[in-house]
Amino acid sequence: MRDFRDAKAMARTLREALAAKEAKISNSEALELVARMLGERDWNTLAAAIDASRLRDEVWTRLEGVYAKNEPVMGSIVERVWGGFTVDLGGASAFLPGTQVDVRPVRDFGALMGREQPFAILKMDRPRGAIVVSRRAILKQSA
Repeated sequence: MRDFRDAKAMARTLREALAAKEAKISNSEALELVARMLGERDWNTLAAAIDASRLRDEVWTRLEGVYAKNEPVMGSIVERVWGGFTVDLGGASAFLPGTQVDVRPVRDFGALMGREQPFAILKMDRPRGAIVVSRRAILKQSA
């Protein structure tokens, strides 16, 4: 499903098919049925899921372009996780291994948390939704 217009077209087709069998349903009922057929609770949930999917695809496309050009991407460290950190890249989450935070071991990570800073993308795997970034690579380039 590309966008909500596809879901609305499905609802229209469903209404027409049911009307041909002399079963009348309203437009909103058709939308709700389509949402349930596609595995969502209701139409609002389906519309939000379609919109979120579109935004996620746009972010991944932008990040793939940055990765292909080997350019830095701006992001901020959000939280500490096992083995490293989670970095928000403006709509996509990435993993920052603990060894890639700085050139030297860092004891106090508080100063790095929540601050917008450049990262190099080391690896991307879109089907798995995995992005690995490095702050260390950027620091080595500027030194």
